[in-house]
Amino acid sequence: MIAAVARPLWAQAQSSEQKPSEEKATSQKAPEGKAGEPKPAEEPAAEPKPAEEKAAEPAPEPKSSKTFAVRNGTFSYSRTEETERKKTRDGEVETQRLRMPAFGGDRRVMMEREIRTKKLADGTVEKEYVLKNPDGSDRLVPTEIICEKIKKVGESTTVERETLKPDYSGRWTPIRKERETSAGPDAARTSVKESRERSITGDWRLVDRQTTTEKSAGGKKELRTVRQLPDTYGRMADYEVRQERVSTATGKETREVTLRRRDFQDTINPKFYLVERSVSEQATAAGGKTTLKSTKESDLVGGGAARDLSSFKARVVEEKVQETAPGKGGSTQTVEKVKERGAADNVLRPSYQVVQETDRSGHVRQVFVTLQ
Repeated sequence: MIAAVARPLWAQAQSSEQKPSEEKATSQKAPEGKAGEPKPAEEPAAEPKPAEEKAAEPAPEPKSSKTFAVRNGTFSYSRTEETERKKTRDGEVETQRLRMPAFGGDRRVMMEREIRTKKLADGTVEKEYVLKNPDGSDRLVPTEIICEKIKKVGESTTVERETLKPDYSGRWTPIRKERETSAGPDAARTSVKESRERSITGDWRLVDRQTTTEKSAGGKKELRTVRQLPDTYGRMADYEVRQERVSTATGKETREVTLRRRDFQDTINPKFYLVERSVSEQATAAGGKTTLKSTKESDLVGGGAARDLSSFKARVVEEKVQETAPGKGGSTQTVEKVKERGAADNVLRPSYQVVQETDRSGHVRQVFVTLQ
């Protein structure tokens, strides 16, 4: 069934790409066939070559692999993330694989994701995400397909997304449709994302709406996202509000994120409680050392999703200090210390520490130490 979905996409790509290549060949041969043509006439034919070589330089690597080794006491395992890219006549095919040790001890593919990209003549980009999982018989079978279409017109961008899954008979059926539109310049941009799902009667109904407003000026950036969900009467009502402010100065960056959600315990006059308010400051010293300090406040119990009824105001539930310093030979070392407040704690206590070392080749060694 997957092949039936993908064949029309790449069959059209091959036929559409063959014609321009033939026209290009004839246009280059035409000046050569004319006799007695002066030398300046030959120079325009050689000009596109440097441009083509320059455009091909930033192309990503066709194959890449990352291995993560995890050891917890006497137990250890590793996982490998592989990426393979292949160019097509009108786009690209990217295959992502996750390998982990299975029950038999072999490192088989536990998940595979294939991303097919096609660029149309009018600038529209079509993408197809095919997710494959093992079926229990050492075979990878597709379990989900996401079709996406991106179209840009001036400062406006429209993204249409459709999610398909097989039903009980194996037929691919759309279960979710999304439409995201964004308009305006980068300094003042507004985007609206709407998601629809089938109801019991079979019609498509709006189940989620997110409106994001982005403003930036003078080294300051502000984002505000309002998420709406259907209420008891089926009307769209505000459920979550997220605000983010970022200010940048010389050698220092401050970020503040506030997340509030509707309190459904009060049905007559719904209020919003504070899920998270985090303030982080990042400073860079002259020697290249970077220090990141962050503080998180919440109305919830530390490490849980229940309301903290013992306090009438938000309390600090986490403090984090992260220091990154350059090492020898192009390596870097990052030390992160975290303090948390548990469900039964009245004060912050040291929770854990993470030490990460990265060499110049990109190899990472990470050590997680529990302090409690």
